Amino acid sequence: MTFGPSTFVLNQKLFSVGGDLWIEDAAGNHVFGVQGKVLSLRRHHTLVDPSGTALYEIGQSLAHVRRTFEIKRGEEIVATITEALMRLLGDHFTITLASGDPLTVTGDFINREFHVTQDGTEVIMVSRRLLSLRDSYGVQVAPGFDVPLALAIVVALEQMELEERQR
Repeated sequence: MTFGPSTFVLNQKLFSVGGDLWIEDAAGNHVFGVQGKVLSLRRHHTLVDPSGTALYEIGQSLAHVRRTFEIKRGEEIVATITEALMRLLGDHFTITLASGDPLTVTGDFINREFHVTQDGTEVIMVSRRLLSLRDSYGVQVAPGFDVPLALAIVVALEQMELEERQR
């Protein structure tokens, strides 16, 4: 599936080291940033625009039995990502939007080849094959899906998977 101009580049190496990072568009322009220590105990990040304006807060919720991250815009929770009870066929996480709509996540997280679908339609594709850059992977967002929210979801999934690998 080809989404067109909504392709972004994330550098996995920066996630593994910790700290802030820029998310670039396909032309190499800094279009979003992620602020916060990736490996911090509070596990809190902020997705910002190039001017530093906060768009989404991404943080681990301690109010759940299973490992859960929440994505907030201001004080409003817009998405909840929960580690799946059973990991069948690559389904590691469930995502629920504030509207109650579920997103399905499937794929190979270790190799950064996974898809997020909504009602059977692919809305986010993450793949190393989109790029020739080492330690980076591409994220494509379908037209009509909130791009910053999609990137916040990918950042949260990356953080959850990184924590899982460290256990």
